[in-house]
Amino acid sequence: MSAARGVAAAARAAARSKAVRAVAVSAGGAAVQRAGPVAQERYAAWRDRRVRRDRAVALARQMGGRVSEDTIIAGEPHVIVWKDGVPVQAFPHVEELAGRPELAGFDARLAYAPPAPRERRRRLRR
Repeated sequence: MSAARGVAAAARAAARSKAVRAVAVSAGGAAVQRAGPVAQERYAAWRDRRVRRDRAVALARQMGGRVSEDTIIAGEPHVIVWKDGVPVQAFPHVEELAGRPELAGFDARLAYAPPAPRERRRRLRR
């Protein structure tokens, strides 16, 4: 019997063992409990960034403006909506946006026109 076949046979035997399955289930449960809060936190942060970006893009489309992403204000990244070279709204919100020193002399090439909204696909019925 080759080494690969021997390893495969041992793995099949271990998979059939109730004791090995019980240990695997308890270890998997413990890993989920430790990783669960971290995964939820990462997902929440991703979701918040996505919601902010989507709102900024929708506002820019609505008013014919432009969007800049990851614009640093007070050390934090923001999504900014611009109209005629003037900042209109920041996501997350920033008080007195137009007077922020970080935005004085902002390079307009960093802002982009939002893409056209995607059309929904129609499902084919069979």
